[in-house]
Amino acid sequence: MIDVDHKDPILRTFILFVQTADAVVKYANAHFYKEVGLSAIKFIVLRILATNGGTMTPSKLAQWTLRERHNITTLVDRLEQDGLVSTKRDDRDKRFVNITLTNKGQEVLTQATPVAKKIVDQVMLSITEGDIVLLEKSLGVLRQNAHHGLERIPKRSQHR
Repeated sequence: MIDVDHKDPILRTFILFVQTADAVVKYANAHFYKEVGLSAIKFIVLRILATNGGTMTPSKLAQWTLRERHNITTLVDRLEQDGLVSTKRDDRDKRFVNITLTNKGQEVLTQATPVAKKIVDQVMLSITEGDIVLLEKSLGVLRQNAHHGLERIPKRSQHR
């Protein structure tokens, strides 16, 4: 692990935040792949679908995951190949596609949920309840600031 040695505490904290986010995703991916053959983003998509009644459009899923719609399409294609979701054109408006969690997807989500708990337990191991409250508040502010910043950037120049 490389420590950030920078005099500006805001820049140092930002770099630490990005490094931490990357490390957490790598750690989660390693455990999800090993235990249930999923990536963290696949788990998140299955969880979001389950939380939202089992069916969503690709656009809504893209909003929830902060991914570009074409990335969601590719991800959904993989999930569909794995039998974890199904896709169907909307009966009322054929322009829209609905993504639905399958029974197999629900079973895999059920298997993956304890793995997610182990990941969270490890990552949050030495965080106190008071720290959790402060961390949640701080992360909410960071997310809101980033969302506001994204809204001011023209769509073409946003890269993910």
